[in-house]
Amino acid sequence: MKNGKGIASVGSSSRANGVNSVGSVATRISANEPLSVAAALAGQRVLITGTTGFIAKAVLEKLVRDVPGIASIVVLLRGSRAQPDAAQRFQAEVLRASVFDRLRRDDPQRLHDACRRMRVVSADLAKPDLGLSPDAFAALARYIDVIVNVAASVDFREPLDQALAINTLSLRALTKLARAAGGIPLVQVSTCYVHGHHRGMIREALAPPARSAVARNPNGHCDVDGLVAELQSKAADVKQRITDPDARSQALIALGIREAQRRGWNDTYTFTKWLGEQVACAGMAGGTLTIVRPSIVESAWREPQPGWIEGMKVGDAIVLAYARGKTTLFPARPAGIADIVPVDLVANSIVLATAQALARPGQRRIVQASSSTRNPVRVGDYIDLCQSEMRDNAAAYPRLIRRPLARPFRTIPRWLFIGYLSVAYAAANAANAVARWLGADANLALFDRLQTTRELAIVFSFYTSPRYVFDNRELLAMAAEFSDADRQRFEVDPRCFDWPSYVARVHLPGLERFALRNTRAEEAAVPATTTASLARSPSA
Repeated sequence: MKNGKGIASVGSSSRANGVNSVGSVATRISANEPLSVAAALAGQRVLITGTTGFIAKAVLEKLVRDVPGIASIVVLLRGSRAQPDAAQRFQAEVLRASVFDRLRRDDPQRLHDACRRMRVVSADLAKPDLGLSPDAFAALARYIDVIVNVAASVDFREPLDQALAINTLSLRALTKLARAAGGIPLVQVSTCYVHGHHRGMIREALAPPARSAVARNPNGHCDVDGLVAELQSKAADVKQRITDPDARSQALIALGIREAQRRGWNDTYTFTKWLGEQVACAGMAGGTLTIVRPSIVESAWREPQPGWIEGMKVGDAIVLAYARGKTTLFPARPAGIADIVPVDLVANSIVLATAQALARPGQRRIVQASSSTRNPVRVGDYIDLCQSEMRDNAAAYPRLIRRPLARPFRTIPRWLFIGYLSVAYAAANAANAVARWLGADANLALFDRLQTTRELAIVFSFYTSPRYVFDNRELLAMAAEFSDADRQRFEVDPRCFDWPSYVARVHLPGLERFALRNTRAEEAAVPATTTASLARSPSA
């Protein structure tokens, strides 16, 4: 640790005079004075969760590269099966990741200096009090100035108990931590799709369920403690009745989908994230809370590098299936607006929200990092842009496209798609029956394509048939509070890019370069001075 001291001693000494750094910043910035990210975050100790994930990596890299005045970045992380030690996991899965390639190349000293100020706290969001002892929890609370919660279980079909633990129940521990720290701000990263099956213009506000009634608190959020307890009871019943691990997991997945859809959400992820928003609002009542809701997050427009991405996101799974000859048909509403936003705009939104919360505390704010009202693109047009680039420049994508694209990709209405699948499965069964009668092999490839198409449709068709647009006026109003220089450095307005350039020159090349890269490339050695300087917290 810095000066050889642990979190408890550093935190205690820094507040020995009862001076809260959050309050000191707030008193320096008047309502009429433009905000400054550098000033708001100078000397602050920022706790961030979810750093092994896509969005949080982008936030962390942005803080390291553009906000050098931060006193410390505290990384909340649990060990994994491959890396039981949290600090080692952080080095292996975060510091060695491609998100830091630019810094390693252009400014390794800045990365080295930032790592010296980082603290890795071994903790578990899925456990009460983060799995920390009372003393460790209190020490952490004394040390930090703001919490940025980016962690999430983003599997749309996660077992209900696991999704609840990460996306909902963790907010009880984090809001408790914020209160124990003296009422410090919490920035909660959610999703625009907490609105579920609501339609039309989706405002930056709390929303009730689309298909069921939940009591509203006078502060505007829904009181969900009873609902959460009911869901936990149902999950516990499944775990008690079913002993086979695989069968139990499938039953919990089915339970989550069933409970989500009957209340007005498409999947367990969006349902449990909505619950998490309500828990956060309840726990931070009267305090400083900003909820940042991204829409569909895809590769970076500019930073840290154009096209930077990790893994295949919502629409990319369909792109990959088409590129690999697994599907050429999908249920979609071509006239609907596809709300896609580059990850760097999302990271910038989170950084601005954090600075605003520190500089002007005492409010609950909700902002949506989205594109559908400022820079809309239709689903059909987005598909056409992807398909045209892949067919016209197939040679540029040897990892993505392994064989010539023989047939065009088409979209059809959902009702017609369901009928098509029924007929296609029946025809495949009949053809294979004839083949077996003639002594030939069954056409398993056809079944594989049909199954891929069906599974993709089950998970993603809700997002390709949108009947809503996400307002982001509050996001733009937040950005307007900052200086001109900060608005340029931390761009959040989706009008900064055009869709043809983004798809053909940034996103698809990014999939080829980053999402489908040889994973061994990410094992490139981090300079010894960087990893060796990473400080650890006392073991929790």
